[in-house]
Amino acid sequence: MSLETSAQKRYLESEYTQYRSQAKQARQAGQHQKAARYYRQCVAMLEDIADLESSERLTQERLDLAANLKAAATKLEAGQPLVSEEEPQSGEPQSDAGTPAADGESSHMDASGDDEPDASQYLEEPPELDFSDVGGMTELKETLKDQVIDPLKRPELYEEYNLGVVNGVLLHGPPGTGKTYITEALAGELEYNYIEAQASDITSSLVGEAAENMREMFAVAQANQPCLLFLDEVEAIAAERSGGSQKTMSESQMITQFLTEMSEIKGEDVIVVSATNLPDDIDGAAWRRFDERIEVPPPDATARGAILRVHLRDRPVLTDAIEWGQIKDLTQGYSASDLEIIAATAARKALKQARARDDVVPITQEHLESAIESTTSSLEAWDN
Repeated sequence: MSLETSAQKRYLESEYTQYRSQAKQARQAGQHQKAARYYRQCVAMLEDIADLESSERLTQERLDLAANLKAAATKLEAGQPLVSEEEPQSGEPQSDAGTPAADGESSHMDASGDDEPDASQYLEEPPELDFSDVGGMTELKETLKDQVIDPLKRPELYEEYNLGVVNGVLLHGPPGTGKTYITEALAGELEYNYIEAQASDITSSLVGEAAENMREMFAVAQANQPCLLFLDEVEAIAAERSGGSQKTMSESQMITQFLTEMSEIKGEDVIVVSATNLPDDIDGAAWRRFDERIEVPPPDATARGAILRVHLRDRPVLTDAIEWGQIKDLTQGYSASDLEIIAATAARKALKQARARDDVVPITQEHLESAIESTTSSLEAWDN
């Protein structure tokens, strides 16, 4: 390989590494379209690197990896988040210090090039949010107080009746109904340290890695008791095993590790709250690990009004001039997250007028109705 070709290859590898890192960050932030664009850039780099390889084996490995990343980008562009890395390891050995390898060897271009996650980075101090910040959800809050909070505050009383504390809670319901929000508020209400993890923070196509990520996440929670560990999209972590022969070894190990960790936190000051939009996809053994399984339905009329009031309370608004009955009717079929968007949209509409007048313009009925009209219900799309 000539010096010119080697330098060109080194440059392309550097660009590839940068795009992979940016794709990872975008994916973790839930920015699927942005992640897809970075994956497309990775594909272009890999195809150019393949043209420079002197070995047919390495050329094919580059192209195979490019095809995998292209498939991942296509899935993200279609609005389907990756539930696992879905970028199988290319099987290439690393060269020393990640520098370009000599002819016939590979460079540091594994599809698994993302650094192994440090679970402690997800640990947060007790949230300032508590149940007073949650609009509506009255029944759910009372259930959590009764089934989760009270046993923790009066363990001796519950022991008299041979009832222990709740270590596992499963919240299930349509997307956008406030499962994440109420969980963070629960951690704040308890004044527990808080860990929030997405399925993508744990899953991996590499054998053994997902199980180790799971073990590490639970280890951090146990080392920082009292702690609430929130696992979102748990169906991707503990999927139904009826089609066991179709599961990869990594997936099987991950489910087994999850079951083990859920058993081992019994008696610890650790609460695992998991959320899912697809409860029927959860493995039966994993389902039984949750002491409480609670449905989180879309907010009713009273809850919709309460949620909007919470999101408007720190904004200038003519509360007494709002026809809340009409607003509740107009928001029928909207989720908690939709209502948050409506409040923010109404605020922006009032702000636009305030800029023109150079004076504060309170949010009015008109702003809210306009915001509702311009906001599509996420539950409508879910039902379809």
